[in-house]
Amino acid sequence: MAVKTISRNFLKFLVVILAFQDVAAGVAGSIMADIIKAFPQYDPTIVMLVATFPGLIQIVPALFYGKLSKTFKKRTLLFVGLSLFIIGGVLPTFMDNLWLIIAMRGILGLGVGITMPLSVDVITDFFEGRERDFLIGFGTSTIACIGAIFFQLVGGILADAYGWHYGFLTYLFPIWILAITILYLPEPEKKQALEAAGSQSSQKVKLPKAIYWVSLGQIFYSALIFGYVTNMSVVIQADKLGNATEAGMAISIFTFGTLIAGFLFGKIKHKLPTMYLPLAVFITGIGMAICYFSPTLIMIFIGSVIGGFAMGIGLPGVFTRVSELTPVGASSSVGLVVAGQGIGGILGPFGFQMIQTLFNQDIGRFPLAVSAIGLFVLALIWAISVKKPNRDMGVTISQ
Repeated sequence: MAVKTISRNFLKFLVVILAFQDVAAGVAGSIMADIIKAFPQYDPTIVMLVATFPGLIQIVPALFYGKLSKTFKKRTLLFVGLSLFIIGGVLPTFMDNLWLIIAMRGILGLGVGITMPLSVDVITDFFEGRERDFLIGFGTSTIACIGAIFFQLVGGILADAYGWHYGFLTYLFPIWILAITILYLPEPEKKQALEAAGSQSSQKVKLPKAIYWVSLGQIFYSALIFGYVTNMSVVIQADKLGNATEAGMAISIFTFGTLIAGFLFGKIKHKLPTMYLPLAVFITGIGMAICYFSPTLIMIFIGSVIGGFAMGIGLPGVFTRVSELTPVGASSSVGLVVAGQGIGGILGPFGFQMIQTLFNQDIGRFPLAVSAIGLFVLALIWAISVKKPNRDMGVTISQ
């Protein structure tokens, strides 16, 4: 089959657009109130599985992504991942059985568990150095945030106009991403070269322990950020600083900060090649602390944009750190970061509930304080343990 020749800029577009649906499972969150009303016979906690189940299921393929990427071509994984995403996303439109809808959301989660690490993996396959850093930051922060805003907004508009079922039609949108990438995105030469060199030598390469420690840190990072997302609206409304609209605006500002950070990640990493990650975690904590102490809505907005911006550096920072630590010839380990992110999102509510019970505190400002302190501690640990990445820890495959 003839290989299509594409420009370098078009290749950059193809690899970053894969991140568009990374956090698209949020459509269900924007129409959750309507779904709960549609199933009054079920406890709301059960109905909320429609929103949370994809995050749980995406952990499974993400954990095995390294083996999947060794076994199958990237284009095959892309086709399977996006197909599962679209099928699992759209089919609830035509269903009235809650358990079937939840099952479809699980299929969507399987797709996300493949495409999310893949969206970072293909960048590291095609690009290196500052170009790679910029594209990882731009994809995982900026494009993913634009996608999240799009899916939540359009899903809500369709649900309001035609009924909650129609909100799921938003998942038809990535069909064009599937079509354009399958038509034009080439199979990475790096993988082809490793296959040509033989798989036996690459299988002997072990991942350094640092990768597992960074992925473990990602679990705590994701869990601690959960404290902001779930408590911001409570703080704003309980303290009479604003209404539900202003609470939604604060979270939007947080997302906007993350979006902007994607443009600057490459430059920040270049200026602070070893400390960018602990610094990003520390500044995320500062954003949480500002929100905790804030007496006004404006201060909450300021804390939100600071925290969101720092998260927009921290998230691609973890992906980049793990990519740099992965030895040449070893299985891709970015799936571990995606799994860590999913595990942190699931464990976060339970962790905060335990701490609140221990200190006899309620939701609201207290979880923000816990988030800030936890992030400061995580930043300190990462700052102490940080080392300059070294890709020469594995076997070099001769060309």
